[in-house]
Amino acid sequence: MIVCSCNVFSDHQVRSAVAKEARRMSQVYACLGCRAQCGRCANTIRQIMDETRGGAIGAAQRRAA
Repeated sequence: MIVCSCNVFSDHQVRSAVAKEARRMSQVYACLGCRAQCGRCANTIRQIMDETRGGAIGAAQRRAA
């Protein structure tokens, strides 16, 4: 799904940026070669970041158990 219509990037691209260690929104934009424009995508990006990091943390905890 397209997350940002200004820069035209998808949820898959945001997840990939987070997987490559992007921890802040500015890092996500930088990883995707763009910068914030209108800001309408900010909440969606944050949600995807939280979901992606939560999944990675959960997987690491399951491996450690």
